[in-house]
Amino acid sequence: MRTVAHGTVWFPDPADSNRVQALMVDYCSARRAAYQALQRGLKINDARKAVKVHYSHLGQRFINDAVSEAARVTQPNALFGGKRAWKDMQSGLLSKGDWKARRNNTLYSRGDKTKQGNPNLRIVRDELWVNDPNKRGLWLKGHLWLNKPVELTCYEVRVQFKDGKFKVTVSWGVDDVPVGTSKQLGAIGLDVNPDGVALVETNADGCLLHQEYVGSGRAMFAKKNKRAYDVRQMAVEIVDKAEQAGKPIVLEKLTFKNAPSKNPRFNRMRSNFLHRQMIEAINSRAARSGVEVIEVNPAFTSVIGNLKYADPLSLNRHTAAALVIARVGLGLKEVVRVDRVEQETSGKKRVTLEGRTRRIALTEKALSWMEHLYDVRPKLPGVTPPHLDAGDSPGHMVQASSQGEEVIEPYNWSGSSSPSTPLGKEGDVKW
Repeated sequence: MRTVAHGTVWFPDPADSNRVQALMVDYCSARRAAYQALQRGLKINDARKAVKVHYSHLGQRFINDAVSEAARVTQPNALFGGKRAWKDMQSGLLSKGDWKARRNNTLYSRGDKTKQGNPNLRIVRDELWVNDPNKRGLWLKGHLWLNKPVELTCYEVRVQFKDGKFKVTVSWGVDDVPVGTSKQLGAIGLDVNPDGVALVETNADGCLLHQEYVGSGRAMFAKKNKRAYDVRQMAVEIVDKAEQAGKPIVLEKLTFKNAPSKNPRFNRMRSNFLHRQMIEAINSRAARSGVEVIEVNPAFTSVIGNLKYADPLSLNRHTAAALVIARVGLGLKEVVRVDRVEQETSGKKRVTLEGRTRRIALTEKALSWMEHLYDVRPKLPGVTPPHLDAGDSPGHMVQASSQGEEVIEPYNWSGSSSPSTPLGKEGDVKW
């Protein structure tokens, strides 16, 4: 497990600040050259040799870090600097100088236990020392502020120049905390939404114990930093609840396609959707707290929640979905009993699933996939008045069976006489 600290660094000497930015330009250029070499099919060591030909002034360690970063980019035809910034430059919204500044604003160095933590970007008390490879033994020193203490045994440092400031990100490895939760006690199911998280607590049998909605009114509309703060606070609250209950957290594993949808409302939701940040925040907090996090397939969790649990348990669609997610995380396979009514809408054949009080229409393909994941069975006839045999006297009841409806002995519902088959003896009517 890795821990991350964020902060800023300020160089009192303007010459040192300019030198750090020059190192960023060379480092980012070497990283792009390494990416091109790897795309041509060169191996890691060969790419290092090819980059060193033109960037020997960077030093071997900076070159190795540039190649290792380039190796992590697996996407072909990657655009360093950002696709949106590139389009803004083409349309005239961004100058060429600003575009170059965005793609040349990073300096990175890996940690090394044998070199006192980090060989090129070193933290010394409240300062950040940047190694200048052109002048042996010369360090460019700046005042450093971090939001948390750093373990100085082996740590990675990334410096980025944004909005006129040098922003620093430090990460280091820590020992994993033993897991202190168990599915034998139950689970905490979460349904993540743009404005918050629906939380459901169950016991080991998947029965609902508690439900609530952990939300933030500004999560969808506030600025980036404020939204990130709200996400971290919600993650802390959720993980603390799971730790106190001793139960694992169950999340749905969601992925969105990059292609925009025809639905503008969905596109707007996706642009503000904080699912990835929420998952990362919960995983980070849970790892430090010893809470197990289980990810499950999210397919049809909302559909089953609406059909099966929403009205009987007085849940909204989000908490109903969270209940299904928790049950799936416990290893329980949902049994869904529905009535299938085929219909055709806009030239497409659909099947309407009728649950206890709600209806949901699915395509035949979606229904077949649902039947593959869950146990979907026909809805059995009940013994309520709508299921009574209207062709006989009002006192006839019907009994549900796998073969159909079976008429049972008449019963006087007025209570003025006893049933033909005495209750409490052998041969009673079986419900």
